[in-house]
Amino acid sequence: MRPVDKGNAPKTYTDHGQARHDLAKVVGYYCSYCEMPTWNMIEVEHIIPRKNGGAPLSWSNFLLSCKYCNTVKSNRNANRTGYLWPDIDNTDLAFEYSQANVIQAKSNLPANIQSLANSTIDLMGLDRIPGGVNEPTEADTRWISRQVAWNQASDALNRWNQAKIQVMAEQIASNAKSTGHYSIWIEVFKNEAMVITEIDNQYKQIALYKQLNRQGNRIIRYGGANLR
Repeated sequence: MRPVDKGNAPKTYTDHGQARHDLAKVVGYYCSYCEMPTWNMIEVEHIIPRKNGGAPLSWSNFLLSCKYCNTVKSNRNANRTGYLWPDIDNTDLAFEYSQANVIQAKSNLPANIQSLANSTIDLMGLDRIPGGVNEPTEADTRWISRQVAWNQASDALNRWNQAKIQVMAEQIASNAKSTGHYSIWIEVFKNEAMVITEIDNQYKQIALYKQLNRQGNRIIRYGGANLR
């Protein structure tokens, strides 16, 4: 799950829907949870649901979501506690992705962080795949989007292995940005530092948050879980 920095609100809003394109200018037209690119039906999602007391017009309570993640999440979380959130946590360090289109908590996480990661997966139904424990609805195409992204990333890796040059790395990174599913591309190219750097450079243009300290270690985000 791509960690993002939304920055400050560019203006005040009288309706949460007004923030849609302002958010997208910052973080891109991707679901904040499943990472699927969503151009036509991107929704402004209240992190803390309005029915549970969440601020209806606060930038700090907004993330962009696809219809599927927003619908599954609904009003099921009372607050932020008990989950990981891409705007305050280093969420890329908490989840791992596989060719079987499954997202799961990393096995090497401390037990408390693993619990947060698993709860997050359940909250948005991110592990719903045909034949899995949690079946997607007929309308839920997130698993198809992940599969397409994985296949494209795998094809790109094959081409990369034939020509490991800078221009190829830049082209792959551009494709990764247009395809979405940042975490899948990072997983497929996890052993290719040059490509990873270029993918991160592309996504840093749309609020990717990966801050390092002087020792080169990730910085724990303010208000977030102990992920570094």
